[in-house]
Amino acid sequence: MKSFTQTRPEWREKFTSFPKLSACMLLASLCAWSSAETAVPLPPNPQRLRIQDLEKTHDPIAAYVVEILALAIKKSGEAYVIEKLSGAPVPQARQIVDLSHNRGDLDVIWTMTSDEREAQILPIRIPIDKGFFGWRIAFVNADQANLLQSIKTKADLAKFKAGQGYLWPDTDILRSNGLPVVTGSDESLPSMLKAKRFDYFPRPVIAIWTEQKNHSELNLAIDTTFVLHYPTAFYFFVAPNQKKLAQDLTKGLDRAIADGSFDAVFNKYFQTFIKQADIKNRLIFDLNNPLIKAGSLPLNRAKLWFRP
Repeated sequence: MKSFTQTRPEWREKFTSFPKLSACMLLASLCAWSSAETAVPLPPNPQRLRIQDLEKTHDPIAAYVVEILALAIKKSGEAYVIEKLSGAPVPQARQIVDLSHNRGDLDVIWTMTSDEREAQILPIRIPIDKGFFGWRIAFVNADQANLLQSIKTKADLAKFKAGQGYLWPDTDILRSNGLPVVTGSDESLPSMLKAKRFDYFPRPVIAIWTEQKNHSELNLAIDTTFVLHYPTAFYFFVAPNQKKLAQDLTKGLDRAIADGSFDAVFNKYFQTFIKQADIKNRLIFDLNNPLIKAGSLPLNRAKLWFRP
C-alpha cells in the first residue's frame, strides 16, 4: 500500500504523489533559471542545490515545490542549479539533524515550520504554501460519509477521534485544541481509518484530492462540513552555515511575489483544489498553533498568505 506522508518531507507531513509532469515539463521547471526570461545573466559553474528525489518520496506537491525553487533561483540572479538525488529517500528527522550539523547530502529541504525546527536549521521565512497547509479537510469512510454533518461547534467535533501520524506537528496542534487524536505510522493510517480505529483523517486541501485519486482502492470519502485552520507555514530550510544561500532564496522569492510570478505558479497548481474545497461554505474551526510562538510568522505581509 502506498503511504500517506505528512508535509514530505515526512508539506513529510504526509501524502501521495501529484500527477507527474512530462519529462520535458519537469526539465523545464528544473532548469528555469537558465531560460531566456532570466533577467540577470548567470555566471558559469553554478553551485549545485541538492534536493530529495521528489517522485520517490510520493510528495503530492512535488512538481510545485521544484517549480517554486527554480523560480526563486531564477529571480535571485545567482548561479545555482537544482540536482535531484537518486538514492533512497532520507527520512525528515534525519534531514533536519544532518542540516543542523552542516552535513548530509541535501542542501535544501522543505517542511512545516516550528520553533524547534527554526532553532536547528535556517528557515527562508516566506511560506511557499501561502499558509495553505494550515487549511485541512477530512477523509471519512465512504459508508459514513455523513458522519460529521451534524457538527456545529468545535466541542461537537471533539466527540470524534481524528487520525494523525506519530510525529506529525498536526498531532500536537489538534490535541492542544482539545481534539482527540489516534496516532499511527504513515503507512497504517489509511487502513486504520478503513477499520474505523478513528473517525476522520484531516488532510491538507492541497493534497486530499490527489490522495483520494491515488488511493481509490481505499474507498475514502471527503467530508463537506468543516475545515480546520491554524497558522503555519511551509518553508524552505538550509543548513545554519548557508546564510548566503538563505539570503539568495529570500531575494528570489521576494522578487517573484512582487512581480506576480509566485502567485501565477501557486494558482496554476492549486486553484482547482481551492474551488473544490468550497471553504466559504464550510464551518471554519480556527485552532491555535502551540508549536509557533506569537509573532514569528510574517502575518503582517498579506501578499504571502492564502485567504478564502
